[in-house]
Amino acid sequence: MKILGSVLALVLAVQAGKEPRPPQDIPPIGKAKPLLYEDFETTAPGQIPKGYQKQGEVAVVDGVGHSGRRCLRVEAAVNGPRRITANGDAIKAIGGQHWGRLYYKVQLPTAVPANGVIHSTLVAGSATSPLAKDPIEVRPLDTILNTGGQYGFIYNVQPRQRPEFGKGSPGTFKFTDQWTLAEWYVDFATQTYRLFINGEEVKEIAFMKGAGQFKDAEIPESFESLSFGWWNYQKAEPGFVAFIDDIAIAKDRLGARLVPPPAKGLKK
Repeated sequence: MKILGSVLALVLAVQAGKEPRPPQDIPPIGKAKPLLYEDFETTAPGQIPKGYQKQGEVAVVDGVGHSGRRCLRVEAAVNGPRRITANGDAIKAIGGQHWGRLYYKVQLPTAVPANGVIHSTLVAGSATSPLAKDPIEVRPLDTILNTGGQYGFIYNVQPRQRPEFGKGSPGTFKFTDQWTLAEWYVDFATQTYRLFINGEEVKEIAFMKGAGQFKDAEIPESFESLSFGWWNYQKAEPGFVAFIDDIAIAKDRLGARLVPPPAKGLKK
């Protein structure tokens, strides 16, 4: 997988005035049944859920779940993937429009780059580009960590043979060991992307290109796989230990819907 050296420049390249204005509404929580749901409660510690494949050191652990006892733990690594991936007909059937939702937290202290940035992917989908008809990975939940220990989010697309591109937000967030709710929205029909963190939209990253306007978006008509975990591309010492829970994909916005309150006495 090719990662360009100038990721920081990519983050700062926010386009101005040449595309339709992103949506300004606040999407309501819907009632649609999840098309994918995983809270890890039925998976034994040390394993991954049935129907997923894994890359790198990642497994279910007990006692640190967001809404129950269990969640997915991503182990530290200098770089490279630690994630689980679902593919097949069920993923393809989701199509090119969905709301995604998960909770994540990071063990402190985290790695901080001595120079440059650390680009990490939490959620990615493999697909065929609607523009170039070549293999791409669409990353709706990525972070860019700077030397000050702050990070921004980025919508990022990595073609297999072409340069990557994306749109990012300022680095105003800090990793925390408390659970963070991330929600993303993609729509092939309107080439729209949105991201909400703890219920607040990250407006700098949103776009709505319009029907058939695939340039700098390339949201596919369907996905071949969806991956959840952590992949940092630049070297990071001592790495990132992260936890992910309550993953869901639906046609409507989910927010905290279907997430039971944490059980008393469990670590948050």
